[in-house]
Amino acid sequence: MSNTDFFSPAIGPVCVFGGGNGWGKRVAETMINAGFKVLIVEKHASPAEIDQAIANSVLLFIAIPDPAIDGLLQMHGSAMHGRMLIDCATNKSGFNVRLQELASSGVRVCSSHPMAASNAALRGQNVLLMPIGNQPETAEAAARHIYGLLGMQISRIDFTRHGEIMAVVQMLPHVVQRVFLDALATGLAAHALDIADLTMLASANYLLAELGLGRVAAQRGEVSAGIIATGMTSEFGRNLLAVLHDRLEAIQTHGSSRTELAALFDAATQRIDPDGVWRRDMAHKSEAALIRLGNLRSRSLAIEAPNRIGMLRDILTVLARHSIDMTALDSQLMTGDDGRERVRFEIGIGAQALDLEGIESELRTFDALLFD
Repeated sequence: MSNTDFFSPAIGPVCVFGGGNGWGKRVAETMINAGFKVLIVEKHASPAEIDQAIANSVLLFIAIPDPAIDGLLQMHGSAMHGRMLIDCATNKSGFNVRLQELASSGVRVCSSHPMAASNAALRGQNVLLMPIGNQPETAEAAARHIYGLLGMQISRIDFTRHGEIMAVVQMLPHVVQRVFLDALATGLAAHALDIADLTMLASANYLLAELGLGRVAAQRGEVSAGIIATGMTSEFGRNLLAVLHDRLEAIQTHGSSRTELAALFDAATQRIDPDGVWRRDMAHKSEAALIRLGNLRSRSLAIEAPNRIGMLRDILTVLARHSIDMTALDSQLMTGDDGRERVRFEIGIGAQALDLEGIESELRTFDALLFD
């Protein structure tokens, strides 16, 4: 028996705090589709209703706003004794002490941090698990089961290291990309260019950087603000920002000397990748990403369909009947509104005229949807 085999619908109800939106809704729907009885608790619930939901559940999944978690744990922590508890908060600093206290007093705790938005295609995305206390095994196994159902890649880290790791993998990119956006706006304005013009003018390195830049730009400013402000509460985060500042000053100081700049850059690269393995791996991955970017820039059809053996064959048969010249193919597994797996195919095509109505009609016969 694996360590997740015990966690089946027979074990009892799951209580999801914040199950109406975001990660709470995604987890609640996933557990319901897996056959679990799910109790959803929202912010309007009374203290008595919350205690009753806790008493009736074996697992508590907390997906409410980070600042509200400490109050929930403080008011209802005593009722959680003997239960499994999982949170999915991005920022743990406001309740980490209380969570550790509960983990040492009979609550089986596994903190988690899914590194993707709840409405994203989650297959292959990372999630961090952080078991806490002396008896976290069942909570960790439950977390592995839940995120396994979502197809996510699981990594296990020490709970006490979470803040500093997030300063590296979240705060630093958001700082760099927000500064990049500001400088980019200045450069574009100076030459009366629109950002869309850069796609036709820019190098491969810019096109790759634009993916991260565009993803951050598509988010509300408060997302970056929250990540950066959280990172800056620690000395470690402030030190990282100081390093960025020092390196920019060094570039400004040595900016007229290619030799000095190259030495500065090579020294940093050698520190992070002394044997060159990471650089070789990234060369292959970045080339693959560029090929996909090129495919997306060409004319393409997007087709979403149920995930089953033979589906791609059926789709390509329809395209062949319409004499469509296929030039590229990419795919992404996703979860439909009904909780079932679907696949989104991005299919590059030639420039010929298309009978979109006919193609769409044929695709519908096996529940595939066309997006031109």
